Amino acid sequence: MRKIALIMDGWKRFCTYAWPAGILQRIHETDEAVNLYIFNSSGNWSSDEIYNMGEYNIYNLPDLKEFDGIILELNNISSRKVLQDVVQRAKSAGVPVLSIANELEDFYYVGIDNYQAMKDVIAHLHQKHNCKKFWFIMGPEGNYENVLRTNALKDYMKECNLPYSEEDFYHGDFDYRSGVQSFKKLMDIHEGKPDAIICVNDNIAVAVCETAKEYGYRVPEDFCVTGFDNFDKASYYVPSITTAGHVREEAGYMCADILLRLWNGEEVSRLNYTSVQPVYQESCGCNSGTKRDIRAYLRDQIMYGIESDEFAAEVLALESEMMQCSTVEEMMYCIPQCIPSLKCDAMYLVLDEHISTYKKELEKQIWANVLPEEDFCETGYPSTLQVKFAYEKDGRLEQENKEISGIFPMFDSPESGKDFLFIPLHFGGNTIGFFVIKNAVYLMEKQYIFRVINALTGAMENLHKKERLEYMNRRLSNLYMMDPLTGMYNRMGYQKLGENFYNIFHAKRQRVLIMFIDLDGLKYINDTFGHEYGDAAICTTANAIVKYCDEDAVPARTGGDEYVLVQGYESEEATGKLLENIRRELAWEGKKKGFPFTLGISVGSIVTDPESSLTMADYVKLADSRMYEKK
Repeated sequence: MRKIALIMDGWKRFCTYAWPAGILQRIHETDEAVNLYIFNSSGNWSSDEIYNMGEYNIYNLPDLKEFDGIILELNNISSRKVLQDVVQRAKSAGVPVLSIANELEDFYYVGIDNYQAMKDVIAHLHQKHNCKKFWFIMGPEGNYENVLRTNALKDYMKECNLPYSEEDFYHGDFDYRSGVQSFKKLMDIHEGKPDAIICVNDNIAVAVCETAKEYGYRVPEDFCVTGFDNFDKASYYVPSITTAGHVREEAGYMCADILLRLWNGEEVSRLNYTSVQPVYQESCGCNSGTKRDIRAYLRDQIMYGIESDEFAAEVLALESEMMQCSTVEEMMYCIPQCIPSLKCDAMYLVLDEHISTYKKELEKQIWANVLPEEDFCETGYPSTLQVKFAYEKDGRLEQENKEISGIFPMFDSPESGKDFLFIPLHFGGNTIGFFVIKNAVYLMEKQYIFRVINALTGAMENLHKKERLEYMNRRLSNLYMMDPLTGMYNRMGYQKLGENFYNIFHAKRQRVLIMFIDLDGLKYINDTFGHEYGDAAICTTANAIVKYCDEDAVPARTGGDEYVLVQGYESEEATGKLLENIRRELAWEGKKKGFPFTLGISVGSIVTDPESSLTMADYVKLADSRMYEKK
């Protein structure tokens, strides 16, 4: 089974579903044994650069050498360093690499001929409508497609001896708001109006037409306006926008076709262009004769609005349900329950085990004196992660807590024509894992994914903060019960928890083992070798007791060299084994640490009688007496 890696960055919070849709269409047509793996980020919409880097870290997940072909669509990446890193890793993979809509050195290019298409637009305005004075509202100056379109306009102006200056060009972003601001800036700079305003895309063109109305201008009566890309807004806006049309799915389709040809040993050109169709409409004074089915368009918009409202209600329900969950597994199960409109074959949640740091600490009886480290990755992923949840159409899979390294063989598929979408999960810049959706193109087309992942990540972060706060609060509340030197319970803790332990067992008619342990020769150690050695001896003894006592036991340091252990009684043999282990541990640790003395303990133990009326304090006194008898 061959594997294709598609590495892409969405536009703001939207997935560009056209690329995988076109790739899968070609794969399905040929029935070749190929699967698609999509690594998608949304790293260009936020002003928080730390958040954006958390998104881009998903590109570090795949080992690109494990794939048979790589497709890159990285035009929207806001970090040049991230772009360079992905390009370098793709070069090092040793497999064919294709780049969509961006000509990158050493890679095959697939996309439209931006230069010629934009030249055709300005030539139409100049030759057909006699436009000579132009304003140009373009996209980000470093964007590949914008650079080509800008160069085409300047070259045409020079070739035709049409006057222009750099002040006629304004570079902003690709969205509507940028179009509004750009038009206003050009109006402030220039006196009078142009013959035509050429916009880098349809978003900008619509923004210019709308803003022009505020200044009392009409399009095309006062000046022509053109866009690019031929989105729905171009055809259904009034006036309809002159634009350049291309089908983006065609680029994905061509990428898959080129890979298939390369795998078959065929020669392929480095530059591969998809078709562009000029669409001359009302905004330049043309009427292309295209018939717009307004009723069908409105019907689609109405249905889209209904679906969006239903989805928004489902997301609200999901967020509410997730807030009640006490585990991430419960949160994941809420997704298919609350959002039945999520059409996919399977969902998987894969997490860094550090997400459970505080939960695990809360389950411990004895805590160390140092705070636990979360230690989340900011770049790359841990060597192993845990599958916390796996869900397919028929229900949950028994995959919980399965450890995986990388993405294969976990996400291999024996069936061809399948796609897996990998989405980053992170708290700011801290990577906590990733989310996988099998057969995700429908969700990408409907733009459902971001809000679901946002709800999940928000709920997970709230739970993590809640567990951390609970841990810190409990730690603070337990400080008065803990011995700061050893981390064991102190006398207060032993009296409170030990009494409670004894009473529970006594009520159930179960026997309790109580040990009174004395560290031999502590005064001699302190006087001869110093209190530093004395403290080390105390801690070593405490650690040995904690290491071998039961998980639910109550071990305590009740005095300078005295310890009490309260735990359930199993048998005389088990008690003997416990003491043997503690003494062996002391001998081993003393030798390993190079103590200039021998660690020894004196122990008095007693087993409670469920029928007796003796209190726990009575039993401790008896154990203490037995210890002194043996000492």
